[in-house]
Amino acid sequence: IMSILFSVAQIANLPIQGFCQGAQPLISDCYGRRDIAGARHLLRLGLATALVLAGLLYGAVFFFAEPMAALFNSEGSAQLAEYAARGLRIYFVGYLLAGVNITAAGYLSAIDRPAGAFVLSICRGAVAIVGCAVLLSALFEMDGIWCSFGAAELLTALLTLYFLRRERKTA
Repeated sequence: IMSILFSVAQIANLPIQGFCQGAQPLISDCYGRRDIAGARHLLRLGLATALVLAGLLYGAVFFFAEPMAALFNSEGSAQLAEYAARGLRIYFVGYLLAGVNITAAGYLSAIDRPAGAFVLSICRGAVAIVGCAVLLSALFEMDGIWCSFGAAELLTALLTLYFLRRERKTA
């Protein structure tokens, strides 16, 4: 089940990561020219784009979870398909915040705030996800595993708000 979920997740990450990597040089250019308003405008565009992409992604997963799961279910197991479709629908709620966190980390990196970008990346990629997986699986079993990604992204989003507010005050 997890391999189905992670296969779909890897494909889902591509447009969000691609957009973020494409925006970073533009943001860096603005920042280097001391055009802070331009850099922030690009951040807002990036966040809006990430939210739109995540919303479209979640809509696709919500409505097409069964066919997506079937692509990776070569054995045709009905139980595996049911678990995978449920897991996809729960897990991918986290993408609504993942795009925001990825975009914010890219922005912080582009404006020479590597510590904030690093903390966000480590939090969402290791610390929060592991902590949430351990805690939520103990409380809610398999559904806790599915929810751990969204919970980790929520915790990271709180850090994202902190770093973006701090950056706004210092600029």
